[in-house]
Amino acid sequence: RRRPGRIVDRDYAVGAARAYNDWLAETYLQRDSRFKGIALVPMHDADAALEELHHAYSELGMCAVLFPATGVHLNLGAKPYWPIYTEAARLGCPIVVHGGGHWDLGMETMNVSTGANAIGHPMSLAIALAEMVLNNLFGRYPGLRVAYLEGGPLWFLMALERLSRSFEAGTPLNPRGELLSLPEGQTVADYIRALVQAGRLVVGIEGGESDLAYAISVAGEQAFMFSSDFPHEVNVQTVRKEIHELCERRGISDGAKRAILRNNAGRFYGFRGI
Repeated sequence: RRRPGRIVDRDYAVGAARAYNDWLAETYLQRDSRFKGIALVPMHDADAALEELHHAYSELGMCAVLFPATGVHLNLGAKPYWPIYTEAARLGCPIVVHGGGHWDLGMETMNVSTGANAIGHPMSLAIALAEMVLNNLFGRYPGLRVAYLEGGPLWFLMALERLSRSFEAGTPLNPRGELLSLPEGQTVADYIRALVQAGRLVVGIEGGESDLAYAISVAGEQAFMFSSDFPHEVNVQTVRKEIHELCERRGISDGAKRAILRNNAGRFYGFRGI
């Protein structure tokens, strides 16, 4: 799913994304409508990524496209990517950002991969969120919907607090009007919570999230949706265990559990009847 973000050769990455998307559509989507696909796009080249978005979403019937959080030499708020967001918003194509790209985050000096995995996923998502929000992508493209996956809920709370504090302490210089601008009295956290309420921003969580009840109290039940890395690292049994853990967790209302397990994902991806 996320490996093309690690491919150095641009043309190889473009070909790998096309091959994967065509394979996924032929093997699963064309066989049973219950399968939903998320396409890879080669973010090494903005023009190629835009072309693949069209192919995957409009022709193959994928339900979203995936961006790596980091690792393609430009941050996700960079201007060369803006045409991709323009078209995704126009088509109503959701974007999912996958954590786990640890390039240039200082983790190449770590000698235990467990630490890099634990820290790299949430930190890469926090970087992606900050760049997309502060470069005003959500304001510029009203139809844009973005999910941030595989980092748990707590990085999101950190981002809400730190972005609000930093924005208040030093509002970005914005002579061209391209960056986020907030009305007096509104914080970055307020702005992001409004995106959550509008169904435009959601964060993936898994089973065993011990602080989920607190995260819901801060960000709201619409901020999170259950996701798994199936079949990578997990299997049917472990996914069932995670769902059971969430269903049995105290301090979370039944309505919030339904939202996280079903409704939020249905709203985000535009699945009818969910």
